[in-house]
Amino acid sequence: MRKTIKITLTGIFLFFFQQIIFADGGLVAFYKLGVQKGTIEKYQKKIEKALAHENFDIVGTYHPAKDANLMVIAFTRKDLIDITLEAGDRGIMAGIMRIGLVQKDNTVEISLLNPEYVFFAYLQDSAKKYEIELNQISLDIKMALIEIGDEFKPFITSSLTERELMEFRFLVRNPGFEDAVEVMKFDSFEQGVETIERNLQARKDGTYKVYELVFNKRKIALFGIGLYDLRKGEANFLDKLGKSHLAALPYELILIENKATILHGKYRFPLYWSDLSMSEYRKIYKTPRDIEETMRAITR
Repeated sequence: MRKTIKITLTGIFLFFFQQIIFADGGLVAFYKLGVQKGTIEKYQKKIEKALAHENFDIVGTYHPAKDANLMVIAFTRKDLIDITLEAGDRGIMAGIMRIGLVQKDNTVEISLLNPEYVFFAYLQDSAKKYEIELNQISLDIKMALIEIGDEFKPFITSSLTERELMEFRFLVRNPGFEDAVEVMKFDSFEQGVETIERNLQARKDGTYKVYELVFNKRKIALFGIGLYDLRKGEANFLDKLGKSHLAALPYELILIENKATILHGKYRFPLYWSDLSMSEYRKIYKTPRDIEETMRAITR
């Protein structure tokens, strides 16, 4: 009986999300799951329990901008990690899913980073190669979270097609996914991991380690890093951009072999704040450079 119910619900989900995609002409970055009465702590426990039912593992949680009214929950699953590692390059960044929680008085607004959006942006052509497996992972996430909130409404009407995500640039001459910023080149992978871990433990330059995934055999390490510096971190740019896209955080630093890189801020911010206007973009024109400086600091 339970299996029959799950199959039926999966069919409903497939139909429902197809309507959203076709209606908007593409994929949206975030879904609003709903606004619930209670506290962040209450819903953190509920979300973690719901995800565990579908065998997802929590890799980290934190309060962006050191704000107790904000929380991001980062999670993954073994099959997702396996696929993103096989995709190569910086595909492992698509292996981390995120949920945002915003406390307002006695209510919590809950949002989900759209898995498909990340898959096409970060996995590029491999998103099609593993389309069936990735679709199932995405459905499992949504099935798990339907008991938390069942609205699944896009935050904004603007969307990007699969091809637009794979080729995304905010402006013609802006960097794309392939134009990663190399912040440090180490003598070895091991030295890189040791240096980054040491600096994150010391919270150098106002950083905070949200999660860390190290794959020694593949010589790949992924770090999710909170940016707590008041002048150039999350408190600064979230105030200018708004908090509804909270699940875009934390910022990633990836080490492959002996090279540590980040996505360029001129790519990453417009990707997740896809409704960004030129005037809003100008407000954060220093932020990409600030983040690059921070990432260089924790790799020295």
